[in-house]
Amino acid sequence: MLEGTRDATKPGCKRILLTGGGGMLAATLVPHLIDLGHQVFSFDREHFDITDLAEVQKHFDEVKPDLVMHCAAYTAVDQAESDSSLSFAVNATGTENIARCCAAANAGGDAEIPMVYISTDYVFDGKSNVPYKPYDRTAPESKYGMSKLAGELAVQKHLKYYYIVRTSWLYGPGGKNFVDTIYKLASDKPVIKVVADQKGSPTSTKTLSQILGALIETGKPGIYHATDMGETTWYEFACQIAHGLPCKVEPCTTQEMPRPAPRPAYSALDKASLIEAIGFVPPTWQDALAQYMELMHQVKKPEEAALV
Repeated sequence: MLEGTRDATKPGCKRILLTGGGGMLAATLVPHLIDLGHQVFSFDREHFDITDLAEVQKHFDEVKPDLVMHCAAYTAVDQAESDSSLSFAVNATGTENIARCCAAANAGGDAEIPMVYISTDYVFDGKSNVPYKPYDRTAPESKYGMSKLAGELAVQKHLKYYYIVRTSWLYGPGGKNFVDTIYKLASDKPVIKVVADQKGSPTSTKTLSQILGALIETGKPGIYHATDMGETTWYEFACQIAHGLPCKVEPCTTQEMPRPAPRPAYSALDKASLIEAIGFVPPTWQDALAQYMELMHQVKKPEEAALV
């Protein structure tokens, strides 16, 4: 469906086909793209089955996009360990269908349609001790990470003009996330335990939306890492979220809180090439969190989500 635009005649305005329109990222990204003057045709999974190539091509034919923002994804990390077929159907096959349709524009003599693919820090094994650069070796250890990497490879196989954007620890309005979960638990319980031996970078959907809006204007395709600045542990992140609440946050190890899917012990992402491309530095994770918490207090009571 057409989300609209404030000024469809603005120079540089793009017709953007966006998948995953019912997801958390889209809740912030779609309004931001509209504010930038783009026309956004946003589809949720009920109205756009990306695993069906014929249906994907039908949407391309109807929208005739200048760019595709592929946000749809299977993100149930633990469930993917026992249901990897669905994870790969969405994250690998679905992504390849989008890439094939973007490439098909070349068959008519036109340039291929640029594609933005949102990927994840889970494509790395977490055994580094320095932030991962975009072209570092990938070695996912979870089925979810493997399916997202398969999507990356499909994009690179079919296209030359793509933006693969890896992010991590994403939170924002419009979806279940770690921040809302911790705030709810800290409001209801005297003590909560959070893992302290996994380190990475939180990312607000506001920051990621600003980055994506700027990145598609650069004309510089490639693989990028996009998070808020700085790194922390889940425990330290939770302490910041619960600050001022009558709750004690206690650290624990990954072994003390086992999950079906392995998590990277370290997954901070190097953003140097992104910052050079877009011309600005994302906010620190502390500042981005403070902005979100203020918004959360103003707008709604947080909803509970699954702990990472």
